[in-house]
Amino acid sequence: MMRFDVVKTIRVPVPEPRRVALANGASARSLERWIVAPGDFMGVVFTADAVAEIEENLWRIQVLKLPLLEWELNPEFDLRVLDPSRAKRPGGVKMVCEDALRLEPASAPAFAAAAAAAAADASPRSRLPPGFDSMEIWSHIDCELYVARGRGGVGGGGAVRGTTAVCADLRVTVAADIPWGLRAVPYFDKIGEAAIGASIDVVANGAQERVQRAFEAWVEEGEAEVEGAKEADAPRRREVMSG
Repeated sequence: MMRFDVVKTIRVPVPEPRRVALANGASARSLERWIVAPGDFMGVVFTADAVAEIEENLWRIQVLKLPLLEWELNPEFDLRVLDPSRAKRPGGVKMVCEDALRLEPASAPAFAAAAAAAAADASPRSRLPPGFDSMEIWSHIDCELYVARGRGGVGGGGAVRGTTAVCADLRVTVAADIPWGLRAVPYFDKIGEAAIGASIDVVANGAQERVQRAFEAWVEEGEAEVEGAKEADAPRRREVMSG
């Protein structure tokens, strides 16, 4: 059994609108409030076509096109959102996968568009390495999502007052009975870990713009709801005052 272990922290700078940022996390529309509802962010961190909620607090996620030497993997896994008490950080969101890592794409209807795109790719890398099609792969993914204030920085680095970032501490372990032919490849374990790490970086880099747009839309939606409630309540308040 060969193990691949990756430990990473992803930091995605997500500026809050000034009117929200002034509350320093206390606003009803702060980033802290946004991340506690997986439905708000799961489909934008990955993509809507590659995410499906299969039961309450359990999400099926497909990560397309993970390059490995001259081949390509399309792993799929189920990520469970745990009770808030399991998070190490105040306001953090704890998510865990302890399951087989499946390499067959499009196991859920929500992945139809992603599967079609993968099938349309006729490059030599759009295939599994020899022996992988029948191999069982065990995975453990431990992820804690949280908001860092004053740590947004340029490109996610350094301390910058007034900035905000959505962060994820990740521990990924993948174990598989790799065929002997691949085990003979020098440093194959390090190649596999580098591929997993690169795939995480690709997801993070591609998510930044989508996360920013989705968060700002959520802020606007909340403010519109508040204004609508005020307008609906105005006639009653005028009636009370006139009476």
